[in-house]
Amino acid sequence: MRRVSSAAALSAVLTLLLAGCGSSFDLPPAYQPPQPPSAKAVKDGVTKAAAEAKLSGGLETSAVRHSDHGPGSYFVCLRQSGPSASRRPAYSVFFDDDTYKGVQTSVILEACEAEAWTPFNQVGSLQ
Repeated sequence: MRRVSSAAALSAVLTLLLAGCGSSFDLPPAYQPPQPPSAKAVKDGVTKAAAEAKLSGGLETSAVRHSDHGPGSYFVCLRQSGPSASRRPAYSVFFDDDTYKGVQTSVILEACEAEAWTPFNQVGSLQ
């Protein structure tokens, strides 16, 4: 009987040792919510989005706003400028931090048509 209890004790010790080897002290980093993009990231993202949407000529953008939908946590509205700009489709350009996440046709929820538009200079920066 002593032999059975020794084997059980040894088995328990080995199980605990192996369980300790399986744990890791490398914890995942704490969640950091995305931050608004920098002016340079907006410039680069809008330039890329305009090319993807095949927009040419002058462009207009809105201020950066938070988004609770779409592919990114922040977005700017984008449209082609000109005399009939109000009738041209608006696009939403999405970002997470300084990472461009994509462009899509603006939806009613984003209210791009009510935004204050500013000229966008592709060569320089936001004006």
